[in-house]
Amino acid sequence: MHESLRARFIDENCGGTDAALRAEVESLLEAVGKDQPQTSVLLAHPSRALENLIGECYGRFRLVEFLGEGGMGVVYRAERIDGISQVVAIKLIANELGERGRERFLRETQLLARLEHPAIARLIDAGVEAGRAWIALEFVPGRPIDDYCDENHLPLRARVQLLVNLARAVAAAHGLLVVHRDIKPANVLVTADGSPKLIDFGIAAVLQDHGAVHSQTADIGRLFTPHYASPEQVSGEPVSVATDVFGLGALGYRLLTRQALYPEARGAIGYLLAITQQDVTPPSRCAAGQADPRVARELRGDLDAILCKALERDPSRRYASAADMQADLQRYLDDEPVLARPPSLAVKTGKFVRRNSIAVAISSLLAVVVLAAGIAYGLQVRRANAARDMAARRGEFLARVLNSADPRRGGHREITVAQLLDGSVPQLEAMVDGEPLVAASMFGLLAQTNMGLGRYAEGVAASDRAVDISRAHGAQPEDLAGALITQGELRIRADRNQDAQASFREALRLVEGRRGADRPLADALEGLAKASDNLGQSHEAEALYLREIAVYGSSREDFGGRPAFPYSGLGTIRFNQGRYAEAAKYVTEALSIARRHFPKDSPDLLDSEYDYAMILEQSHRAAEAEPVFRSLLDSYRRILGPEHAETFGAQQGLAHDLMSQGRYQEAADVALPAAQGLSRTAGENDAWTLTAWGVYGISACLSGHGEEGLTAMRRVAAARARVGGSGSWGVASTQVQIGTCLVALHRYAEAEPLLLRSAPILEKDRGARFDRTQAAYKALGELYANTGKPEQAAEWQSKLAPTSRLSDTGGAKAALP
Repeated sequence: MHESLRARFIDENCGGTDAALRAEVESLLEAVGKDQPQTSVLLAHPSRALENLIGECYGRFRLVEFLGEGGMGVVYRAERIDGISQVVAIKLIANELGERGRERFLRETQLLARLEHPAIARLIDAGVEAGRAWIALEFVPGRPIDDYCDENHLPLRARVQLLVNLARAVAAAHGLLVVHRDIKPANVLVTADGSPKLIDFGIAAVLQDHGAVHSQTADIGRLFTPHYASPEQVSGEPVSVATDVFGLGALGYRLLTRQALYPEARGAIGYLLAITQQDVTPPSRCAAGQADPRVARELRGDLDAILCKALERDPSRRYASAADMQADLQRYLDDEPVLARPPSLAVKTGKFVRRNSIAVAISSLLAVVVLAAGIAYGLQVRRANAARDMAARRGEFLARVLNSADPRRGGHREITVAQLLDGSVPQLEAMVDGEPLVAASMFGLLAQTNMGLGRYAEGVAASDRAVDISRAHGAQPEDLAGALITQGELRIRADRNQDAQASFREALRLVEGRRGADRPLADALEGLAKASDNLGQSHEAEALYLREIAVYGSSREDFGGRPAFPYSGLGTIRFNQGRYAEAAKYVTEALSIARRHFPKDSPDLLDSEYDYAMILEQSHRAAEAEPVFRSLLDSYRRILGPEHAETFGAQQGLAHDLMSQGRYQEAADVALPAAQGLSRTAGENDAWTLTAWGVYGISACLSGHGEEGLTAMRRVAAARARVGGSGSWGVASTQVQIGTCLVALHRYAEAEPLLLRSAPILEKDRGARFDRTQAAYKALGELYANTGKPEQAAEWQSKLAPTSRLSDTGGAKAALP
């Protein structure tokens, strides 16, 4: 900044009364001058002036009217010129893209094109011409949302409803792994019928040229919208769904208080200082000085809590997802307690009375329920006494087992947990005649502990004993169901899925329709769904997961993070069907639930993070997924140990991700010890083990070790044929890997029959867009192209989806072949 302009700026904005403020601003401006290449973009206009381009054509569109200019470029209204009547908005980037930026731009616009939601302006087309990127978006004739609300004098509840609709749209985009990054009034247009439309969804991300030297600093400048940017954007930290939650909160603050965040902050520098050093003024206090005192009263309480939670400076303290914020805003509209703060008893009672005034008025007629409650209380006391006695006996038994490891009592100092468990079996058998149900309970505990240690064979034996004793000695239905559920879970781990189905179905019969049995009912549905999906019965599995979700929704019981499990299961089903966008939606919901309820180092949370990483990788973002896989692998090793089956499963996930990046030798080096470890811990024929050997086989082949890779993959195909039959999709999936390897080795005569036989099976069972189906098409196209059969090559290549790529689908942890 020129010295004279700098002095004028300081005089106009700081005045002469606050010497401390003036000194601080002068210091900041001096720092800006010293670091101009990195920080000037905070306030600069586009570095390349865009001339008047009316009449120019981009793709199928001709520019007809200049609409506006922003930090990244200009926007024109454009009309289609290929005979179809269509009006769009064309956004042109100001700076030329480098080669890496061009590739990233075209790849990311493919992701944005998947966004389909009534409240999101659709991406229609995109391209790069002479280094200038352009994007054609749905043309939205509307007013910025703040102007629309003020001009139409919308009441507060109507403004909240607009926020609900927007948060729902943002949540839908997050389900497809797309973040907006720049939610502000100018990017939300409201049409004449009152419908909001988010524009520029993800545009800030696709217009970044990551080949730039100072790419991160440039990102900050482009996304630094004062009064709406989150603290992490201002400080140049990575953005996430929490960034959009902050944006929704800032937009809501503007709509509901009629003022922007930190209204006293002047320009980008003032906002930077405010957002990083000051807490947000509660909305009701911000609105207190307005002419209408009702606004402050309406904001006080629930809306204060909702907006302040969304605007937390620490992203981890905001709503975990846009869906959570939308749900809390809806609760406000429905006059229900919001979750942004724990409601007091008075608040709960007041809201209940307002919603149920008639019921409250006649409640005195229902005093007879007191008698029923007394009877129920008596039954509960009896059950509580029995449970207390059972717990005491279990405690005594555990004390004896632990004492056996005490060297002062004759035990061995170096005894392991596994040896303790195995040594307790004779003691439990001795209890069966005198206290059979206590023994059954302890065998169940033994089974669960062995399962946690990855000792599945020992766990199955203990669970079988618990079920047998419970049946023989008349255990309560819920207790027998619990033993059966543990038995079923262990049978799944031991790859005995048909036996597991029998266990879960018997458990369902015992608890279905019983009052107070929601938890075992949900567990039985969960287990039966897993076993069914493992056996290829995906439609039955899907119905069971949906039933489980319905149980959670209708129950009054607190299930913690367990509702994440069926969403994860549905994501696995969609993943195996090649329906990756739907899989992402379910897996994102599972992760949102898990993060709210499970501790940071919980294996259940790690499982949800793993599934999310797999979806990220399958969405052609393997490089972004790699650090997630590496972090997860470190966590599994630290929490479960280096020799646990789930640790090796996370390792094969990393190997698959490396293979998706074309780093075949690295993938093979990581996959081989994972496959060997799973063979030791889960068994040679476990579905997870076979997946790891498949990843190793194709990676070894494509890294120049063809025979080693073929040997591994043929062993996998034989094992899958024994389990599912030679015509199963799992076998066909492996045959495609083998055929791909043979094509790479130029052994076309061997590859052709394998690929021709496998492609129709996968197409019928998994769908044409399933990655392994696409891999079959690609291998056949290459085979025929290399053997001088161009017509047949073209036929198979025509089946390829635009974003097809060669990939071994390792998949989610529960059920992939």
